[in-house]
Amino acid sequence: MQSDLPMPPTRTSDVPHRGGPTDPSHDAQLRRGILQTYVSRSNAVGATLFFLLFVYAVPLSQAILEKMRGDDVVLLDLFRHAPTKARLRQFEDDLDQASYAKEVTQPHVQALLTQFGRAGNKRAVVGLHHWLYYMPGITYLGGPGFLERDAIEGRERAAADTGDSPAHADPRPAILALHEALAKRAIRLILFPVPDKAMLQPLELHGRGGLSGHGTPVARNLDWGRFVDEMRARGVAVFDPTPPVLHAQEPPRFLMQDTHWTPEWMESVADDLAAFVAKTVDLGPRASPIRFKRAPQSVDCLGDVAVMLKLPQDQRIFAPQRVTIQQVQDGEGAPWEPDPKGDVLLLGDSFTNVFSMEPMGWGTSAGLGAQLAYALGRGIDVIAQNDSGAFATRVALWDALHAGEDRLAGKKAVIWEFASRELSVGDWKPVDWAAAQAEGAR
Repeated sequence: MQSDLPMPPTRTSDVPHRGGPTDPSHDAQLRRGILQTYVSRSNAVGATLFFLLFVYAVPLSQAILEKMRGDDVVLLDLFRHAPTKARLRQFEDDLDQASYAKEVTQPHVQALLTQFGRAGNKRAVVGLHHWLYYMPGITYLGGPGFLERDAIEGRERAAADTGDSPAHADPRPAILALHEALAKRAIRLILFPVPDKAMLQPLELHGRGGLSGHGTPVARNLDWGRFVDEMRARGVAVFDPTPPVLHAQEPPRFLMQDTHWTPEWMESVADDLAAFVAKTVDLGPRASPIRFKRAPQSVDCLGDVAVMLKLPQDQRIFAPQRVTIQQVQDGEGAPWEPDPKGDVLLLGDSFTNVFSMEPMGWGTSAGLGAQLAYALGRGIDVIAQNDSGAFATRVALWDALHAGEDRLAGKKAVIWEFASRELSVGDWKPVDWAAAQAEGAR
């Protein structure tokens, strides 16, 4: 008969140690959560020294190289000031920018990941067939509605938590403030958010499904329709060149490895924009006829998203793309330039500058401003700055007015072009237009 009395716990010392996987002492210790290992003192010292060397090798070599090259030692900044949240973040940013180890290893690691794993980074997304996309554009398209209260508050709270200056995530107050300031001077505001590459080249991004014979509707941010309705209800004209549907075998509207449009689609959009301006604003007859002409030029350039991947200089994953731009020239063959006396002012970002700003690598005098002037047959003024389309050109216009340079004199229309992704990720900083006008009038 089996006894009901509990068995006393087995002590490790009661079990003979025979070693090997069948040693009963192993079972007893495992039940108690004990794992016995043996590391010799020499191995322990060697492993510790190797770990410390591995941890400190990078910062020490960084400091030594900076000292040898006569650069400021970034590491010392950590000890020069009391540690605060903002200073620690700035230190991390400075260290990231100055890191020699990152400079040497990152391009080659990124090349391997991109070539064999189709992996991008936090800014660049690798699509199919060597197409590249800018992550904020995908965020705009696939993210929450940019007018949702939770989304707006979340973005503003995130900026506050990181210690940055207060963010203004709602685009409507900034747009309406500019509209009202212009209306006081009888100037019409025309809003032109450029559709994103992910909207018009979706198959090259995900490759799921295909375009039907009747066309596939263009995907949009959830709040686009609401935004347009609110703007038009307040008297703001909105120009939208987005096609209603996408068809198979259409020519691409965007450059393969760049965030921007192709020159052909940009020229077509400029023609449509000119027709929209003529219908929306009474520009009246031109003071003097201007005869522009177009001169085709071939340009080869590697796209800006490919540059964002920070691949090695000799990389062969992405090749420069060749396009034909149409440089706008006056009657004497001189390249087009903005006309400060024109009655139309174009505020724009890099979509305006591409094909016109030489450092961007896609040619000169062939961008949106030039093509719009050609289509209208009149001189136009341009204020354009790459990036930060939500506020950069508004601030530039404000600065000019505040300094007494009236860039709005004689204007009948202001076209505000910006990338549509700014509606979701831009900082729509407020501008005091009344103060700028008053200061400039002194």
